[in-house]
Amino acid sequence: MKVKLQKPEIIILLKEELSELDKLCSVFDSGSEEVIGDMAKVISRIFQNTETSKSLLNQLKLSHVSIYCSAEFYNPKSLINYLGLLNLKRKAEFGWNYYPKLNLEDLKLVSFENWWQNKKVIIDSLGVSYSRAKIIKSISIDDGELDQLDTSGWTIKDGKGIKINPIAATVRQIAFELLTSFKTIDLEKESKLHYKL
Repeated sequence: MKVKLQKPEIIILLKEELSELDKLCSVFDSGSEEVIGDMAKVISRIFQNTETSKSLLNQLKLSHVSIYCSAEFYNPKSLINYLGLLNLKRKAEFGWNYYPKLNLEDLKLVSFENWWQNKKVIIDSLGVSYSRAKIIKSISIDDGELDQLDTSGWTIKDGKGIKINPIAATVRQIAFELLTSFKTIDLEKESKLHYKL
């Protein structure tokens, strides 16, 4: 028998997930991309509804809140890949690579639905597009396998001639947006979940 949690308990769970995500981001920033799968699973538990479970956001009735978005404007006439959450930088010893922006000045508030489902954050040279929901769902299901989201549309290579994948840095930037957003959200006040003492 499944026990129905009360509002305070769900808020505690959400805060624990946010704390775990913050710790995973620190591990990623230290150079360990292997945690991307775990990061995606945490984000999925917060946002992704499935046939068998509701997201923590849904349980708390928080879908009305605004989320910070750092995606750049997409120009459909552009002939290059659109990587809306990333910077492409060259470091002498490593060659080219993708990096999350992690810049507060890039953030603007958008609706939850726009941020999670509607806004495309990657469009590759084959025209394949990815929303945050599509990226997180795929990685969390495939246990962090970044190649599951790769296509022949990626042409950037690092200093060793190896094709580099933008997905890991994109997940890190999604986590940055999410964590920054929830620092400004009063969960108790904003939650529309009815609760009686």
